[in-house]
Amino acid sequence: MVRPAMAARPRSVRNRITSSRCRGAALGGAVAAVLSGCSAFASPQPGPVPGASLAPAGAVGYVVCPTAVTPVELATHTAEAPIPLPISGTPALGNFAIAASPDGRWAYVVTSDAQVQNVVVPIDLTAQRAEPPIAIPGQGGTHAIVVLAGGRSVLAASGSTIVPVDAVTRQVGRPLQLGPGNTIVGMALDPRSTTLYALVAGGVFPVDTARGSAGAEIPTGLSVSSVYSPHGIAVTADGSTVYVVGQGPPSFGGRVLPIATATGSARAATGFDAFGIADPAALAVIPDGTSLLVVDSANNWVNPVVVATFATPPQPVRLPEQPSGTSSSGTRHPTDIVLGPGPTGAFIVDDFDSVIPYRPGPQTFGRPIPVCPGASSMTVASAP
Repeated sequence: MVRPAMAARPRSVRNRITSSRCRGAALGGAVAAVLSGCSAFASPQPGPVPGASLAPAGAVGYVVCPTAVTPVELATHTAEAPIPLPISGTPALGNFAIAASPDGRWAYVVTSDAQVQNVVVPIDLTAQRAEPPIAIPGQGGTHAIVVLAGGRSVLAASGSTIVPVDAVTRQVGRPLQLGPGNTIVGMALDPRSTTLYALVAGGVFPVDTARGSAGAEIPTGLSVSSVYSPHGIAVTADGSTVYVVGQGPPSFGGRVLPIATATGSARAATGFDAFGIADPAALAVIPDGTSLLVVDSANNWVNPVVVATFATPPQPVRLPEQPSGTSSSGTRHPTDIVLGPGPTGAFIVDDFDSVIPYRPGPQTFGRPIPVCPGASSMTVASAP
């Protein structure tokens, strides 16, 4: 295991977090290898979790709310009992996010605590129980979190900093600072490299998790959604393109902007001006990379953007009407969209208290699934 304590040192257009010395530490009878540059982001595999699993069978979506997380069985569209979060007070809507480890054993929520400020809450998915929160440094919004491959290291956004947390020892590393005013509102990992992309208003920062350094900001000219979805940024499966959503010129309408990872340069954006005022909150990339699914927080729709005809997005697909008399009747506020495995389709977090199944091919919707109130984001985990 590598101790995640590293000093942040600005260097021209790059910020680096490195340690003057690193040591491998024994863990479960094995010694974790020290990565190049003594990175705080080392990710050896954690040990097995003993005991029978209480998690639902199959893939499960975990929907985070201000004070709880609701598990949703993706195959049956069934919500299970919420998992309470052990925090004080109620964080503002959108000021929390969730991510799951690759093996489906753990989920992690970054949020704010009235007594501690910002925290990471580990959730044991085998036991379906939240562990005590881990206090992290930094001030400001807690809008994004990711788990590195191997499941050992968690990177949490805390204001304008990225904080590494060792998921096994609960040790907290010194944050990587992206600079004043660069509040992080989304993060996405490149599946083919060690690069993390951090979304801020007006730009994207590439972060090398092996070296612990942030490169120069890639300008986007886009604002960020008013709902601060952690999934306003996504990377294609082949790692060639980063997509971000927001509002931008010339009319400050809804935009989707591609960034070529090979060059670190933004390409021409597409927009939804033809369909009225738009505030895209989140997007998901179809696994083969041929299309994107964008949900708009200002409208009751999904925009299925085809890459081959990127400049001319098709007509948006409207979400089903809310039944009259419901707690959210008359309003729609999609905040997130994630893809389930295989044929399960996509799932839209909507109205702050429901998840709507969506099949991109036939463009059909399932019955809304009630979840904990104040929901804003979702992650998908395999059965542990």
